[in-house]
Amino acid sequence: MRYWCLCSSRENWQVCRTNSVFGFDWRYLPTLEKFVHPGDRAIVYVHGGSFVASVEMTGPWFEDPTPIGWTKGKKPYLFPARVPIRILEEGVANIAWTVDHNEKIVLARREGLLDEIEFIADKGKTWNQYVQVSIVRITQNDYETVVRALSRPGS
Repeated sequence: MRYWCLCSSRENWQVCRTNSVFGFDWRYLPTLEKFVHPGDRAIVYVHGGSFVASVEMTGPWFEDPTPIGWTKGKKPYLFPARVPIRILEEGVANIAWTVDHNEKIVLARREGLLDEIEFIADKGKTWNQYVQVSIVRITQNDYETVVRALSRPGS
């Protein structure tokens, strides 16, 4: 079993939830073919700073040219390479920078979920560069850390 972070806009995540499928551009095809398998688990990040779910991949990737409501840049978009998913946990686990700095010194430091996540190495204001792609491989520990945060009341 592998662990992943799936990244989406908030609106496209709602389409994924409704249709129990996550969609990808063709550029992710080699990853889907070689590395993503039924039984793999993922956390779902929505742009804007929140993890919102954990999911299980319930089948192999497949091609589907049917429009189901996804958008890219406010225009309809297909995402034809798709993976069926089942939601395991839902919640909101917000993340934000934990270190502010200039060239010489740390200007501000605060604790946060970001400090507990290994796959996002940059803890500064540019941390979100790690979640700008649709799928990123993560460790089991990162997966479990986010799932715990999702199930925390008031996260």
